[in-house]
Amino acid sequence: MISEPIPSPSSAVTDAHNVLLIVDAESVLTRYPNPSLDAAAPTSITDGFIFFAIGNNSKEIAINDSTITVPVEIGRDLHVRGRSVSLIAEHSMVVYRMTVADSGVLSEPNLQIHTNLTVPAPNPDDPTTPGSRQADDHFWTCTPKKPGDVQCELSFMLVNQQCEVVGYFHWTLGLKITN
Repeated sequence: MISEPIPSPSSAVTDAHNVLLIVDAESVLTRYPNPSLDAAAPTSITDGFIFFAIGNNSKEIAINDSTITVPVEIGRDLHVRGRSVSLIAEHSMVVYRMTVADSGVLSEPNLQIHTNLTVPAPNPDDPTTPGSRQADDHFWTCTPKKPGDVQCELSFMLVNQQCEVVGYFHWTLGLKITN
């Protein structure tokens, strides 16, 4: 299978700050062995299980102490994706809700879904020649409006390889938006 050019789902994707939330799924499930199976009443987790990667500049980092400091350009969208640390995708993270307490600092997040995208994938018959597959992409988008502190709530589910929910989780965090 030959790889096709992969057009960006929107011109805003390349102009956005990309934020990756990385959950240590196995540690979450070890610490919370009987998580909620009710999306409306997720299990609340403490800090230390979700890590951030942000930006296309290696000098830009999201500092995670009790408040996460995110260096951004005001007015430039944030695209937030969630993934899990795993070798064979034992458990995947799916963010199903994001909210902010102060829409004057950060706009209310909205879920964006782009379907039927062509993405590169390894070719099992010839690993040095890439193939392509169809996949859907999703992310949450919001816009920093001014520097400041804002409380955010993140709700996510962990799903197994059969795409069955093994738990719903909730994490409250403080974000410090800086220029």
